Amino acid sequence: MALRIKGLHRRIAERTGQGARLMANVRFETGLLGLLLLTAGAVIWQDQILLRTLRFTPANTASGNHLLFSDGDKDGHTTVRSDGSLSWNCDLRAGNAYPYCGYELFFDRNRGTHGLDLTNMRSLTITLMYQGQASSFRVHLKNFDPYYSRATDDDTPKYLRVEADTTPGQWQRTSFVPSDFGVADWWLRKYQLAPEFGRPQFDNITSMNIETGSEAPLGPHAFQIREIEVKKAIMSDAQWYSLLLGVWIMMIVVYLGYRLSNLRRALRERRTLEALALREAQEAASHDHLTKVLNRRGVSERFDELRKGRSGGTMTAILIDIDHFKALNDTWGHDYGDQVLAQVAGVIRRNVRGVDLVARWGGEEFVVVCAGIDRRGAQRVSEKIRECIETFDFGDCGQITASFGVHWSNAPENVPENVQGAELSQMVALADIALYAAKAGGRNCVRLHRPAMKAA
Repeated sequence: MALRIKGLHRRIAERTGQGARLMANVRFETGLLGLLLLTAGAVIWQDQILLRTLRFTPANTASGNHLLFSDGDKDGHTTVRSDGSLSWNCDLRAGNAYPYCGYELFFDRNRGTHGLDLTNMRSLTITLMYQGQASSFRVHLKNFDPYYSRATDDDTPKYLRVEADTTPGQWQRTSFVPSDFGVADWWLRKYQLAPEFGRPQFDNITSMNIETGSEAPLGPHAFQIREIEVKKAIMSDAQWYSLLLGVWIMMIVVYLGYRLSNLRRALRERRTLEALALREAQEAASHDHLTKVLNRRGVSERFDELRKGRSGGTMTAILIDIDHFKALNDTWGHDYGDQVLAQVAGVIRRNVRGVDLVARWGGEEFVVVCAGIDRRGAQRVSEKIRECIETFDFGDCGQITASFGVHWSNAPENVPENVQGAELSQMVALADIALYAAKAGGRNCVRLHRPAMKAA
């Protein structure tokens, strides 16, 4: 029964472990599928996730954050007038080699050195109406860098220039992307910086200039801006894909850790189950399947452990034989006889100490091995078992008795150390001589071995 229960526990443990691993795999695979869908969504809806829009209109542009300018600031004769926020007109006049006028919108209200980071700008769109004879207008983004810019000199920020066609007298919506911008030639010639500073730079745009084109004719020009729209991403495409890649790398690391943990757990479980199976096999090999007590092999192994553990202690072997068992088998059948054997084994087990060894020696014979009891103690144990068997109700067969042969020794028998169970076999052989004397004396009695006794 104990072995069947252990086997059942082992099978339950296996199925429980398999179920737990299956659920863990389902959860992990569900998470993996979710991450895959999120990644696909992050790629498909990248713009919706990353893009932020800045809008500048006459309504939200304060009157103090702009400046009108013209060649009149540099010995020219052009005049410029404001018609309201983001609206102006000018009269280009001769006097400067390149007459111009325009409107500067500051992104830093204090007109300082801290502007907008448009490094990840996707587009700049201007909705305006131009009236005049010019075929184009210019846009400058001014980028402030402490390496080459000075707050006291308005020309030192890097001028990023783009020029677009006009449609005079109509509202037009013109869009630019970062690659449309280039560094103004006059700015490069004036400051003669290292080549790496000659490339467009958008990390600190402090203001935007909108002005007449490079070949604007003399005469009146008017601009009215409805909206300036700047679309920028919170990070670059490279950073976004690096982030997604990083998430997947982290997921792979987690997955590998998870798999390694599972493999280690499975290995531990396998070793545990193998140890349990081995222990069950050893238990089955050392126990009698009918009576569930030790068999001859099992008691020999345990006896050797007792012998090695004791130093000068006493050992007792009690050999028990059921009286007239062959006649019981012939009368009531072998199944009934097997039932009696199991019941006798149970009676013996219940009437010895937990440290004592109980085994079926063969046929209807049982052996009990006791350590650390004297001769009288051995006789008392034997008499107790004998009386319990005699008074036990075995059913229809009536009373059953047993005969006992006892060998008590206070020193190891003279047997080879390397022969398993040799000392026990010697002791049982002597107990068998005493058992023969008990049967000769009328059965259902206990006899202690004496040197004068003769073998059957």
